[in-house]
Amino acid sequence: MNGTMHFLNSLGVMALLAIFYGSLLRRRMTDALRKAVMGVLFGGAAAIAVLQPIHIGSGVLVDARNLIIGCACAFFGPLGASATLVTAAIVRVQAGGVGIPAGLASMMIAYLMGAAWEQSVRSRLNSTLVSFLALGAMISLSLLGIVLLPADVRMKLLSEIGLFSIGFNLLGAVVLGSFIERERRHAARESRLSNEAKTDPLTGLLNRRSFQERYERQVQERNRTGSALLVVDLDHFKDVNDANGHDVGDIVLQSVGRLLNETVRQGDVVARIGGEEFVVFLPNTELGNARLLAERIRQKVQGAGVEVDGRQITITTSVGGHWHHGIVDLAVALKQADIALYRAKEGGRNRVEFGPAV
Repeated sequence: MNGTMHFLNSLGVMALLAIFYGSLLRRRMTDALRKAVMGVLFGGAAAIAVLQPIHIGSGVLVDARNLIIGCACAFFGPLGASATLVTAAIVRVQAGGVGIPAGLASMMIAYLMGAAWEQSVRSRLNSTLVSFLALGAMISLSLLGIVLLPADVRMKLLSEIGLFSIGFNLLGAVVLGSFIERERRHAARESRLSNEAKTDPLTGLLNRRSFQERYERQVQERNRTGSALLVVDLDHFKDVNDANGHDVGDIVLQSVGRLLNETVRQGDVVARIGGEEFVVFLPNTELGNARLLAERIRQKVQGAGVEVDGRQITITTSVGGHWHHGIVDLAVALKQADIALYRAKEGGRNRVEFGPAV
């Protein structure tokens, strides 16, 4: 009964940590930092398990630390698992007893088995349940560490708790793995829904609402050189749709979206705000540089074209720009850029026009 409660308590702690991991997935941080944090937390769980063990003879401790270490390596990689392993090893050495060598060996085996599962086994098994059962079975190989125990203690451990330990590793890997996978799915779904709400589904660029949020945020930042807003509108796009079909028109829009992303600087903001209308926000740029970039966009769109079914479709674009110092409301900047765009259209299209600097 004490053994069952020990392992169930450890499993409960690990399940809570898996849920906490889900909250970390929703926070903005690097994957390496996230795994390191989980490694430290799993290390704490392993330490608690060592401090509340099942005693098999003098100085021989049985607990859930190998399951914790193996799962940490399987789900959080070597970086996260190293923190777990080191923490558990330190606490186990401090606990003392003749079982120290066997305990350390079993922990290292669990670590290696978790890494082997993550690298070689996980992707080869279609069934999630079978995959997690395989993880539990591999972690159970940590029992091999008992060869370092005295023969009488080794036999006592195997007879009293060996099968129970294997069964619990299987159950624990399934339960913990299911919790972690559930949190990953939920976080991925939330991220996907959030991205869909912020981006244009056809081109993957920001939509109008997200562009406005980015513009308002960045325009508040300190800026000594000025900023520019470009409105990029494809020329005679309706004719492209009428002559080739909307599927081809969609390909054209996607191609232009990629080209804009490839042409602008890092830190510039690109969005699609209408049918064939794109906007580019250039923070921290001088008027001359903004004109050069707008002209580069015009030339690249004209030179790229789109090949569909062996036919080359040439696209041109007109660009209207507005350059300003200080903070300018987006509606005002768009209106001024649209006025410049209208002049570019009236001037024969495939042109760049800028409004008066403000």
